[in-house]
Amino acid sequence: MAEHLNINTSTVSRALSEKSSEMISPDVVKRVRKAAQEMGYKQNAAAYALKMGSTKTIGMIIPDLMNPVFPPIIRGIQSVLDQYGYTAFLAYSENNEGTAHTEVERLISRGVDGIIYAAAFRTDSVVDLCKSQGIPLVLVNRVVDQGDVDTVKVDDSLGIKMAVDHLLDLGHRKIGFIAGPKNISVSYIRLRAFTRTMAEHDLEVEPHRIVEAHALSEAAGEQAMSVFLGQNPDATAIIASNDLIALGCFTALKQFGYTCPKRMSIVGFNNMPYLDWFATPLTTVSIPHFQMGERSAELLLKRIKADNVDYNEEVLLKPKLVIRKSTAPLIASKKKSGST
Repeated sequence: MAEHLNINTSTVSRALSEKSSEMISPDVVKRVRKAAQEMGYKQNAAAYALKMGSTKTIGMIIPDLMNPVFPPIIRGIQSVLDQYGYTAFLAYSENNEGTAHTEVERLISRGVDGIIYAAAFRTDSVVDLCKSQGIPLVLVNRVVDQGDVDTVKVDDSLGIKMAVDHLLDLGHRKIGFIAGPKNISVSYIRLRAFTRTMAEHDLEVEPHRIVEAHALSEAAGEQAMSVFLGQNPDATAIIASNDLIALGCFTALKQFGYTCPKRMSIVGFNNMPYLDWFATPLTTVSIPHFQMGERSAELLLKRIKADNVDYNEEVLLKPKLVIRKSTAPLIASKKKSGST
């Protein structure tokens, strides 16, 4: 190619490298890259890694392949990585910290330049592993308690406040909460936000108004909602820690012979795809999935290129409430008696 363009081989190498292309004129870079495309040139990844000390690969860990929330986040990550010539390896942890630790060890052994981790628990050995190995790490959606890691997350507290305020505006006061496992940050933060927001409106949340689901899943939501309905016959509204739990709440309501929203209003969290396809479209707190992916990839690439940075960044994104058909004003008979 150098002979074809009548330039030095070192100039060709610089033009094809993102790190060194700025050292030469834009016109030369354009000529070299156009010639490379026409001649079918493909960079040898192994040779590049050996020379540059970078594999241009990123590891991604998600907790659940079946959760529709994560594909849009992954697309956002990939959209940024594609711009910079990075390849992503995807693994999932089945919401198990031990599995996640093993997968991250494998990714590190393959020489990934960094990790985007969407499966963190509030206390998580993966964070310690990446720190000890000097592997750049960005947490997305979930965070850890120690708070000294780069993170991209949604303002969960604001989202829950939006949900509570919406139900209060509809006349509901006997509101319950189906929480997720407390060892996961989003579950813990959303539960605390619920009790705090209710207290701000001088509404006490009695212990029986809160039931914890054993997982962030539809089956766990159904089980927890069945318990809730058994001990809260007067409740008129429920907020679920995520959309999958909320879908389980629908199933439990049906089994009890109740309807939504006539008997009980339901609000979810995440706005996962296809919620508006259901017989009763779910009112939910929407999070910017694609943007979360984009920002986490941008932050990780920034960290990879930085030298000896001793501070951490937190990107906080705003949610919004999407009102559909699963919430409705409290009718007069329910206000008086709480009956079905």
